[in-house]
Amino acid sequence: MDKPRLSTHRSQCEAESLLEALLEVDCEDCGLDPICMVLDYAEESSGVPEGVLLRRRPVERGEAIFHQDDPFCSIFAVKSGSFKTFMAHTGGSKQVIGFQFPGELIGVEAMSQKNYPCTARALEKSSVCELRVARLPESGRPHEALQTSIIELLGKEVAFNHQLAAALVHQSAEQRIAGFILSLSNRLARRGLPSLEFTLTMSRADIGNYLGLASETISRVLSRMSKAGAIRLQRKRILILDRNVLQQLTDG
Repeated sequence: MDKPRLSTHRSQCEAESLLEALLEVDCEDCGLDPICMVLDYAEESSGVPEGVLLRRRPVERGEAIFHQDDPFCSIFAVKSGSFKTFMAHTGGSKQVIGFQFPGELIGVEAMSQKNYPCTARALEKSSVCELRVARLPESGRPHEALQTSIIELLGKEVAFNHQLAAALVHQSAEQRIAGFILSLSNRLARRGLPSLEFTLTMSRADIGNYLGLASETISRVLSRMSKAGAIRLQRKRILILDRNVLQQLTDG
């Protein structure tokens, strides 16, 4: 008996997801680049000892690169794929505090706290570059150069977080979701990645948790936006058809 064939739509979605998972951010577009430049990207000729900067470390879907309250040791940059960060509260509830995409940093806030305040888990097959901060003096680079690169890295991260917060401060559910989609698009564009068509790798429940909305509300509003011609949805795949409509919804 012949095996049932996959539908064209499903095959296309799987092919697009595989292609997207293989997309890597260029080093110059990555948040870790200020310090990677000082380390000469830990190439063999750089003289940087093995283990100071771990490049393209593979991370499986569902794997955590660190857990809440783990001692701080590394800053991570997403090379490909995506992650979510969340905090566990007493009683077992969880609060999603962010989603990270190629070029974005994870774990920076733990530098001052000495422990990671959240858990970071891969939403899909991903890869990261890991900078082991405590081992930076072993790199042989001048202290001043290392210090300057860390300050630049932190400054850019603060500016990015301020922009992200401003993009998501909205009142109605429709405003929050439209702002969320535009924010994702702008973040991908900033890293030189496809920004009009991409996959929402997080669940509707995670989006709702992050935005303070019910998952049913997320699905309902996305359907309305699709009918209005602002976006096109194919399962988790989203295509932005009209940014102006999304911006108008965001502005209210």
